[in-house]
Amino acid sequence: MAFLFWGATAAQAQWTLEFRKVTAALPGGAEFIEREAKLGDDTVRVQGVFFSAKQGRFTVVDNAASIPLSEAAKSAGALAGANGAFFKADWTPVGLEIAGGRKVHGFERAKILSGIFVVTDGAPRIVRSERYTASSKDTDALQCGPFLVEHGAIIPGLNATRRARRTVVATDGRGRWALLTISPLTLADAGALLASRTVFPDFEIATALNLDGGPSTGIWVAAGPRPFYAPERGTVRNFLMILPR
Repeated sequence: MAFLFWGATAAQAQWTLEFRKVTAALPGGAEFIEREAKLGDDTVRVQGVFFSAKQGRFTVVDNAASIPLSEAAKSAGALAGANGAFFKADWTPVGLEIAGGRKVHGFERAKILSGIFVVTDGAPRIVRSERYTASSKDTDALQCGPFLVEHGAIIPGLNATRRARRTVVATDGRGRWALLTISPLTLADAGALLASRTVFPDFEIATALNLDGGPSTGIWVAAGPRPFYAPERGTVRNFLMILPR
């Protein structure tokens, strides 16, 4: 489980894009895109799947069986998948988890759990925890945090000292979504990176929510006959998957 803390100031950083490549076109039109960005002497790798509602759909998979992401993704017939939200040492999920229509764990109030990724009647959205109202049409949900980007701008006050791998779910607010992993950096730098129009000229991120990170971060993509897999470094409680339409 990744533990996160807030610093006093947000990073005032200017990232530059070193390269961007479409590594694989996925069935239905989704794309697996890799890019590198640079800040001073630091180079960060961002890997993720970008898609619209017509090209894929999200689902949460509960991992009570403690299997690797690669096995879970293949079993689900996923286009791609990544680790999900926080969990405790006793394997209990932290915060709201709804997986495939089944409520696994309830809503919690905690500063760290600032946002909820939820699929309601087939439509994904990211909402502030305090603004969330449960619906019988909620089929999938993960409560996590912190918000990294909101209304296209970095969230102020993110931790600027602790570096770790990151997993992020993001949207441009116009029907396009991304499931991303980022090589180690601070939350403040992650927010600045994701809000950068230089790094993401093709996908202007309106909202980005941090999922579990550190050793939990992993991504699997059905990129041809040999899937791409950057594995998690420990078993995680749940996954966020992209399924074909």
